Amino acid sequence: MLIMPVANGILPRPQGGTITGMFIIENGGQLLLDVGVGREILICPWIVEEQALYPIGVIVRIMNIWSQTAVDNNNVETPVLMAKLEGRGHARWYTMRTAGSYLYSNDIEYINLKKMRKEYPAISGAGWAPQGGYTEFRDKSDIPVTIYGSDLETGEQVSITANLGGLVELEQAHTIEHSVIRALTTYGLCTARTLVEAMGRETDELKKSVEFSIKHTMPEALGLTASGACGNPMTNLAQFYLAQEFVNNIEAGKSLNESIDKARRATMSQLTDDIGITMNQGIRVLQGLKKGMAHDDTVLKLETYKRVISRFPFEPWE
Repeated sequence: MLIMPVANGILPRPQGGTITGMFIIENGGQLLLDVGVGREILICPWIVEEQALYPIGVIVRIMNIWSQTAVDNNNVETPVLMAKLEGRGHARWYTMRTAGSYLYSNDIEYINLKKMRKEYPAISGAGWAPQGGYTEFRDKSDIPVTIYGSDLETGEQVSITANLGGLVELEQAHTIEHSVIRALTTYGLCTARTLVEAMGRETDELKKSVEFSIKHTMPEALGLTASGACGNPMTNLAQFYLAQEFVNNIEAGKSLNESIDKARRATMSQLTDDIGITMNQGIRVLQGLKKGMAHDDTVLKLETYKRVISRFPFEPWE
């Protein structure tokens, strides 16, 4: 069976869910034409950070193909193919070979991830696009974590929620919230392994945002990662102080450049004082991550990550 890489973990919901996508003819579009309407292919996420194809995806049936012209922001027209794909089920490949410019496998296996959850805990990202989340804290035994997004087929809002109280601390739950989103949008699947991978990348990027912001006096860069912006006490205060100081400077008659420069400096000074962040380069990043952003990058036992995943539903429609 032919395999087609897809970006950003966009997969149709198995067992009949559909998505409509646009494909450049020279790339995935030609593959779809060669396979043809009514035939099946396996689509798997392409992991940009690893430059590798994730081995688990969704087998889809090509329901329809039609030509269309896409116009970019510069009014440049590009012929593309539109295709409607219907999900048939999760599957994985074990070995992969090339056929010309195409990828294919002779040992693709259907897998029922929902039934396998006791042995192989997973959250499916197929059929929906996670867009954000939030972590609540009532006490150590009551820490609900919610991930929300949209149904790829209907556009309706959907969500999954798990109470991680008694299993992890608040800071760890907040980190897990971001990492589940990152795993789902990267791999189309959150497992213990993809969760650990996502947590490593997410916290590394959050640390870099703290160091960059302090070093270059740019509070607006705090909490920005490849998966989006992190909402936390430090970034919320940064946005508030920056806006307030900028307006005050403009009203005082300062120029645009001077207003933003003074606002940035005043904001970073106020933030470091409020949160108690040292200017010691070796410590300030960890203080910013834990005290300012309420994140904890401590690596937990693999069994803990499995229990975390098991507390979430397999998909939003359960």
